[in-house]
Amino acid sequence: MTLTRRRFLTAAAALGATAFGAGACTSPTTANPGRITLWYTSNGLSEQVLAEAVKRFAAQKLTPSQVSGELKQRLLAALAGEAYLPDITMLGDDIATYFADTDHFVDLNSLGADSVRGEYLPWKWQAGRSPAGFQLGFPIDVGPAALYYRHDLFAQAGFPSEPADVAAAVSTWDDYFEFGLRVQKKLPGRYLITDTKTVFTYSLAQEPEKYFDRANRYLDDQSQVRRAWDRAVQAFRMGLTAGYAGSQSINGESIDRHAAWNSGKELSFVNASWITGELKQSAPGTAGKWRVCRAPGGAGNQGGSFLAITKYCPDPHAAFEIVKWLQSPRNQPQTYLELGLFPPSPSAYRDPRLLAPEPFFGGQVTMDVFAKSAQETKPVYFSPWDITISDTYTDELTTVESAGKDPEQAWRDARASVERLLRRQGVLS
Repeated sequence: MTLTRRRFLTAAAALGATAFGAGACTSPTTANPGRITLWYTSNGLSEQVLAEAVKRFAAQKLTPSQVSGELKQRLLAALAGEAYLPDITMLGDDIATYFADTDHFVDLNSLGADSVRGEYLPWKWQAGRSPAGFQLGFPIDVGPAALYYRHDLFAQAGFPSEPADVAAAVSTWDDYFEFGLRVQKKLPGRYLITDTKTVFTYSLAQEPEKYFDRANRYLDDQSQVRRAWDRAVQAFRMGLTAGYAGSQSINGESIDRHAAWNSGKELSFVNASWITGELKQSAPGTAGKWRVCRAPGGAGNQGGSFLAITKYCPDPHAAFEIVKWLQSPRNQPQTYLELGLFPPSPSAYRDPRLLAPEPFFGGQVTMDVFAKSAQETKPVYFSPWDITISDTYTDELTTVESAGKDPEQAWRDARASVERLLRRQGVLS
């Protein structure tokens, strides 16, 4: 469940006024008094870079702590209980859920963050800034989108198979759908699109607006959302989707989809750069058979995280020096190589290690594709309610795909659910 502002305030209400005032910076109930504690998730930060940071910042006694379970819930519990509070914490791509309550954090601009802003993708830097100009988040990674496809099977069927040729053949979503129909005729029983959720998500990621503007005004027209919806329904009606959204899963990962990668049933899919690690791990026998190219419809982003400094930190300037070093362009390539977290700094894209041919992708330099997508992604405001709203739409799309629900009724139901949610949150009257 996405944390809305009301839920955040409810969880934090027990703290009282003094806990969130200036005096809270010297709270004696930090996780490790006398140390600078950093909370992060599994695979959220490079262990090698963290180990180097511990040595480099020995005087500050940097203490990284990998949080098991849901970091957000632990952070809220720490705030509510006035105990075991981190100095630095990782935040997800739903960072906007904290924008209404930035008094719990330090404005990174007050620590000199603006001096390094030019080293990061402008849209990513902007995503960590509240509408009021409070720089809450420092970029960790981004998730540029691309089309992953089976080069060997495309070639065997007589279709374009080299990345530039495939990108030209599927430059728009309509092109992609028509291409998919032709491929399926040659290779029956195969699919080019994972599910309707994928089409909706990555189509909307290419739009300059989503659900709200930066003043947190709901975009009632929702024409961009309707375009993404109609595109997803069109893919389903054309028989192009595999429908894995409703398949069985283990730890949230689709069993059927991994099998489809190995068998060649799923010929292509649009996804972010971070899925590369899962693909390699789940389908090692397909090494050398995959390629990536520009996604249908163009650049887009899905996912990415941040680091923030809490008001409870006794030495925010020292904490910021740690954050700045951890996420410096020089360290981002190691994080990408280790965890697949795509760098938010364009200068990192020129690192020789990231420009090496990749055997899994048949010797292709995939950085060329992902870097272009990252740099061409449009700035878009991500509101505190976006994840819940997106889930509402994609849940209804899943009922269309898996249960045969009428798409128009599903659209009306999704809109009604979204508006009820926003009324409960006081966003709509």
